Amino acid sequence: MYYKRFAAGLLLLSIGMLSCKKEKVDYSYDNRPDKAVGGNSTVRLVNFTDNNQLSVNGDSLTSYLIIKPVPGQETLYPGTYWFPANGKMGSMFTIPRQFLTNGSADISTDYLAYSINSNPLGFKVTEDYNKPKDYVLMRGFPFSAEKVSRVREVPREVTAPAKAGYFKIRIVNLADLPNASWNAENVTKPLTLAYADGSPVSAATSNVHPQTWSSYIELPYGTYQFKVLTPEGVEVRAEGGTALENTYMSEPSSSNLMRVVNAIPNAVSTGLTFSPLKTYQPGGVYTIVVGLNVLTMLNLYGIPGETAIYFQNVFRVLADVSEPLNTDYYRLQAVQANAEEGPVSFRVNGARLGDAGYATATDYSILVAGEATVEAVNAAGAVLATATQRFTAGQNYTAWLYKTPEGKNAISMVANNLTGSWYEPLPGTDNTGQDGSLNRMTHAYPFNYRFLNLCPDLPYASFTYGNGQPAGAAATSRNLQPGIPVTNQPYARVLQDAEDYRFMVYKSSPAIYPGSWISSIPVLKSTAFIARPDRYTRVKPVHEPGVYTVALAGRLNGSQPEGKSARMIIIKHTK
Repeated sequence: MYYKRFAAGLLLLSIGMLSCKKEKVDYSYDNRPDKAVGGNSTVRLVNFTDNNQLSVNGDSLTSYLIIKPVPGQETLYPGTYWFPANGKMGSMFTIPRQFLTNGSADISTDYLAYSINSNPLGFKVTEDYNKPKDYVLMRGFPFSAEKVSRVREVPREVTAPAKAGYFKIRIVNLADLPNASWNAENVTKPLTLAYADGSPVSAATSNVHPQTWSSYIELPYGTYQFKVLTPEGVEVRAEGGTALENTYMSEPSSSNLMRVVNAIPNAVSTGLTFSPLKTYQPGGVYTIVVGLNVLTMLNLYGIPGETAIYFQNVFRVLADVSEPLNTDYYRLQAVQANAEEGPVSFRVNGARLGDAGYATATDYSILVAGEATVEAVNAAGAVLATATQRFTAGQNYTAWLYKTPEGKNAISMVANNLTGSWYEPLPGTDNTGQDGSLNRMTHAYPFNYRFLNLCPDLPYASFTYGNGQPAGAAATSRNLQPGIPVTNQPYARVLQDAEDYRFMVYKSSPAIYPGSWISSIPVLKSTAFIARPDRYTRVKPVHEPGVYTVALAGRLNGSQPEGKSARMIIIKHTK
């Protein structure tokens, strides 16, 4: 009887469990927008106009409030969801996919500012997902003399380079002839992408005609100062620059940077044309686009120090994909700085890095980050010196072979800072940065030099300018010992508008500075930093931008054969 009742109870319990409906007490409605079509499209707007307003399908994405801002407080314009900084459209914007209807959208832009005429511009964009494109907004008449379309549709690539450690780059020539009344030089010609010394990068990126573009090419990642040249070798100026570098002043007839003399309306051309130094990351894809833009010049006929604007074609560097973070590769070169050795071969973990004769460097190699051993091998196959250390991704290194005061071969590993950046204490602080008061400063157009003492006959060497003043901060150039690089703020810096200068070497000591000038070591003039002086057919510059090492190599003692006496050698780390 007991078992029957127990079985019946189990049956009833099972039926109850099957028929019971559990109440969903945690259920709620989600009324948030469906983000399935969110994210960015493959359509970008590249803005070469002053237009700061943007509407998509009639919906304004920018702040249309017009106010008269207090000078220096222009960023106080109300922000929007799409432009939170100041509510204004800038130089580039990617269309959000949610604004596309059947793959297209109607765009309208305008220029709204205090007491300024508007500049309405409307057009339609379409997306082909497998064919990304840019719509480049160009300045039109009366700023230009030609009647070209103000909106150019330009395809772009987003696929990564085929080679590991490389990046892709091309040139888009949308140059337009400026209105002749501005007296700007005509650079609306076939244009060529070149390295800093003016040598063409590739046949594929040379002689690109106006309103056309080149194919992409692949180059080893690194820090470059690309230039854009006309067939006559005239440089096209890059947009941007900072007041600290005086790059906002240009000469309309040449696009050269100007140096103001005695703060009066009298200017002298530096012979240089602004083009920024930039690190192009491995896996990156880049476009250098040329178009008409506004520049600032000195008004030579107005009030002293007064400026005016004019219009000229400039180039802009665009990242066609978000720049990848380099977590894998570093760059390494080697320099043979031992006067007692001839050509030397350098190896990294047994693999060939390159060969270098005395006072010259190997080409850079791209290597995978990690611990590695660098060897210097002479012509007979004997290992002269080795150095082992951990190499960090994203860094730039130079291995210097030199002779120690004890007469042994050694390699000094030096990390080069190619960013153009440094840190400075804020005024009124403890000047050490211990209170967290350091400012990060950057020059996009740097003239940076570091010094090395690789002379075995000079226990302490100090480098000065021609007037005996320290070349840079004291620690940068004072009492340098053989093979020991300065690691804290190692660079001396000058500006693009510097007058002639020179470097001299002194025999110094911790107790005597600057010491005795070593007259047997030739003075190094600033013009020695110009790779190809023949390129400058108008005004000869004082120097060329870049990041350099000035190394004292050779011997001081005894009679030395030709070319082996102590002298300063220059190695440029940017291309």
